[in-house]
Amino acid sequence: MKKILLVNPWIEDVSAYDFWLKPVGLLYISSVLKKFGIEPRLIDLLDRHDEELIRFLKKPVKDKYYGTGNFYNETIKKPNSMKSIPRYFKRYGMPEKLFRKKLSVHKDVDAVFVTSMMTYWHYGVSDTIRVIKEELHEKPVVLGGVYSTLLAEHARNNSGADFVSPGTGMFPLKKALGYIDIEIDIHNLNKDWIESLILDYSHYKEIPYKVLITSVGCPFKCSYCASWRLWKDFTFHSSEKTLDIIERFSNDGTKNIVFFDDALLIGDRFKRFLKMYLKRRRKVQFHLPNGIHAKFIDKELANLMKEANFKTIKLGYETYNVDLQKKTGGKVSNIDLEKAVFNLKDAGFTSKEVSAYIIANLPGQSMEDTAKAIKKCGELGIVPNVNEFTPIPKTPQWEELINDGKLPKNVDPLLLNNSILPYWWDKGLSVDQINELKNKAWKLKERLLNV
Repeated sequence: MKKILLVNPWIEDVSAYDFWLKPVGLLYISSVLKKFGIEPRLIDLLDRHDEELIRFLKKPVKDKYYGTGNFYNETIKKPNSMKSIPRYFKRYGMPEKLFRKKLSVHKDVDAVFVTSMMTYWHYGVSDTIRVIKEELHEKPVVLGGVYSTLLAEHARNNSGADFVSPGTGMFPLKKALGYIDIEIDIHNLNKDWIESLILDYSHYKEIPYKVLITSVGCPFKCSYCASWRLWKDFTFHSSEKTLDIIERFSNDGTKNIVFFDDALLIGDRFKRFLKMYLKRRRKVQFHLPNGIHAKFIDKELANLMKEANFKTIKLGYETYNVDLQKKTGGKVSNIDLEKAVFNLKDAGFTSKEVSAYIIANLPGQSMEDTAKAIKKCGELGIVPNVNEFTPIPKTPQWEELINDGKLPKNVDPLLLNNSILPYWWDKGLSVDQINELKNKAWKLKERLLNV
């Protein structure tokens, strides 16, 4: 039997937090490999509950908010591109010594498949591949995922992988397997993979939450988002499939279930799922951390979510500026937000469950715009989460900034990280201005939550 080691790489960044992070793509790949008689193995360097990690560190895992928590981290040498940035550079995830130990028991695998997420996390990817190469020597290393798709040439030149397989869906996996001389017929699977596959969590012995996606892509085309660029079509599975997954998760004892869709509320499938679920309710808590579309939260949906025990509802708000709301894609308006919050509050949700994402530093956005968005959240009684703008490669916003000469064409993707960008980019808000806005948001949070 062929054996493939799947690796979720380190994060190397100025900050990182386990906000329900799981390698969804690898867990789908694991299911596909099993279908074709290939043995999948997994090393998740970001698994805070790994038994060997706990023994290695000689201290228990401390969870915070519904299974979220801090990663183990070590300060490492800064890349040359951020030498002048006054921030520590850290590696988040499993210590290197333990990673090497884990790799030593997988010397019989035929290949190693590494995934990737944020483009600005590419140093964690290349460091992970470096260690794999040093320990497993001649084993071919294949890289896929978001970074390899949005910045394929950069990944080929910098990751250290033997083969880079960009793209989404089943074809990148077919290409990756073809590289190691394994041929599979994915014709039928590619049509309905999201309906026929289930995330393979069997690699984890202990896990306080499970993440799922019920759809990929998004029919909205927000200028700052890459979801619609990564996925050609908006594809989703049935309400019945969602219910089946939730029942499997609840039956194995999972207490916290997290939806990570980009467009969960579009159409009637989510409502249909909730109605079916409530007929055979389970003792689980649901979370929506991915900036859901406020315009689709009517009274019925708000009441269904309350009855189903949703504990985290994060709304995508982004900006108070009406012109910018329209220019960036029309995802939400101030009126949409007001109606959604009214319906949620009327259903019984409080400030502890409902918050809104606000972007600071969008091109064309003033400091006053963000301050008004924070104030709007205060008026509605919901917590504002201020996030600095990140130019994501291949998005319209990124392309416009490159074409207008406002971003260097060959900039290190690390420097586009929202925590680093304000230190060197003179086209937007300063670090002090952003910190002032974050302090406003924090004080409002303290007042709303009495913390």
